[in-house]
Amino acid sequence: MAEIWKTAYEVIRFTNYSFFNHDDYNNIIWLKDESSRTMMLINDGTLSAERRQLLTENIVNRHMEFSRLAGYNIKSFKVYYEGAEPFKEKLKDEGIKITHRGMTSYSGLVNHPFFRLEMQQKTKKTENHYARKVMSAHPLESHLNKYTPMTYLLIAINAVLFLINAFYINILGSLEMVERLAVSRPSVLAGDYYRLLTSTFMHSGVEHFLFNITALFILGKFVESLYGKWRLLLTYVLTGTLASLFSLMFLTDAVSLGASGAVYGLLGVIVVHLLLNKSLSYKLLAQVAMALVAIAVLSSLFSNVNHYAHIGGLISGLLLGVLYNPYRLQMKWYLGAAAAFIVMIVIPLLFIVNSGDGQQPMDTAALEAIGEGEYEEALGIVNQTFADGAETGVTHFALASLYERAGEEEKAREYYDLSYEIAPENEVVAKHRLMELRKHRRFEEMQAAASQLDDVSDPELQLIIEELNGIEE
Repeated sequence: MAEIWKTAYEVIRFTNYSFFNHDDYNNIIWLKDESSRTMMLINDGTLSAERRQLLTENIVNRHMEFSRLAGYNIKSFKVYYEGAEPFKEKLKDEGIKITHRGMTSYSGLVNHPFFRLEMQQKTKKTENHYARKVMSAHPLESHLNKYTPMTYLLIAINAVLFLINAFYINILGSLEMVERLAVSRPSVLAGDYYRLLTSTFMHSGVEHFLFNITALFILGKFVESLYGKWRLLLTYVLTGTLASLFSLMFLTDAVSLGASGAVYGLLGVIVVHLLLNKSLSYKLLAQVAMALVAIAVLSSLFSNVNHYAHIGGLISGLLLGVLYNPYRLQMKWYLGAAAAFIVMIVIPLLFIVNSGDGQQPMDTAALEAIGEGEYEEALGIVNQTFADGAETGVTHFALASLYERAGEEEKAREYYDLSYEIAPENEVVAKHRLMELRKHRRFEEMQAAASQLDDVSDPELQLIIEELNGIEE
């Protein structure tokens, strides 16, 4: 009896079948597959021709009852027997297709190499273990039991890139992987749109990596078992990319990386599925809420958490969840979700493009190095920024500062002017410009420069503008 429970367990893992019923009297496990409108019957041993005939008559007579209990009109019944000489009997009755098939071993029941491997493995697990797994009514456990190759592939890609990045940082002392694959607003403005996706496979530390990969393992298996491997891949790519894009509306001077945006996207898809299938019980709702709280609390333990990416990922995941179920909702909801999804792409792009150059982290690092007198380090950062094609007005300003400290006044003036042409709204650049104009008492030009600044946060720059306003009065 333990053998058919193990068989049922492995069939559920590697196919779309799920548990339907266990016939205690005849020792038959019934599995259902709504996608193919099929019912599979796994027998404990063989049946005589007479008993097979009785089983067939029972299926025909109770077809409507079985369909009602399964939740769909069953079109095909596949009945399997192990330990018999191979045979195959087919018949059709009132539109129902019934197939009896005998086989020497259930290891050939599913055409999958890993299924055969698992079936041939000896195990110490008991009948009760497999029976409990097969009959489990908990949605999370049933989905976690599934074989989900795309989830494993996404985890493998994250793991490989994490190890390569760790090698660069800890062995070579280089941030090259982060500089090339992480996302920031200036890098996207420079045309490196690929970073919106590559950043979702990068992680900043061991804790960050382990937390996201654990969440990806659980939620990825859930989504893949529900919608298949290609939709899981599509969900990860789209929600991860949109999470990065959404966050760039709010983060002007930070580097962002991590899979958490995509993880929240997967969570959004799952929530919609549970709501549409009315399977969101109070208990399960509490568990989902606890998962959200746990993700938020644990992620807060990491420095520089990108909560904007979490929000963007969750929203895009909820919208995808609607788009994955076009026949479960009214057309207006489907079209609304499609329109909202497009808006989530267009609005951040327009906002970022129209916002102008920001001060990227490399610029900040260069200015800090200049302030500390580490000119060679600052020059190395500036050169790397130019080499990556991610230079901004502030990058030119930093280069001008280095030329000034090297005594090359003409070059310094050239790059100061260029930095102001590129980023007149940047407070660092604007402050230097106003101070130079003040030296030469060019107050009209100062007023023109000050008029381009909004919501000034630099205290020294605020004081300069206040003095300018006092002169005008």
